[in-house]
Amino acid sequence: MLATTSARTRPIEEWTVGEVMTRDLLTIAADDTMLMAWELMRSGDHHHLPVVTEHGHLLGVLDAETIAAQWQCGPDRNRRPAGSLLQGQRCVSVGPADPVATAAQVMTRQKIDAVAVIDSHDRLVGLVTARVLVAALAGVPQQQDAGGSPSDPSLYRIEPVMPVR
Repeated sequence: MLATTSARTRPIEEWTVGEVMTRDLLTIAADDTMLMAWELMRSGDHHHLPVVTEHGHLLGVLDAETIAAQWQCGPDRNRRPAGSLLQGQRCVSVGPADPVATAAQVMTRQKIDAVAVIDSHDRLVGLVTARVLVAALAGVPQQQDAGGSPSDPSLYRIEPVMPVR
């Protein structure tokens, strides 16, 4: 999940986004409800949820602050599509080969605490958050697969099971 051992032995100026980004991501679709997004964040201790198409193309990243600011009393009022919360937001991203400094500059310039990482086909492959950057600077190693190398990106989507009324 965080900086690899090889990145820690090199100066930070040489680190790439791909070496520090979070690869295991919980995602939602634009038509999932705001209520579902909030529940996923709350129950999974997530602060950011990428919104993607069925093919993994990034539409934007929702954060807990945005959802809380739009929250209305009563669960039925929060069944509007989570994608509607992205209106007016620019879809900000970086590439895995970009320097970590580029991700930090984008986050600072845009006043955001997370930036999506997309590949050359505009598919989501990771997320860099302020927490990830601080952990990388602190030398917390990235989670690795059994082969000892960072795992391939994993995007998870949970389908809601709603009771029949």
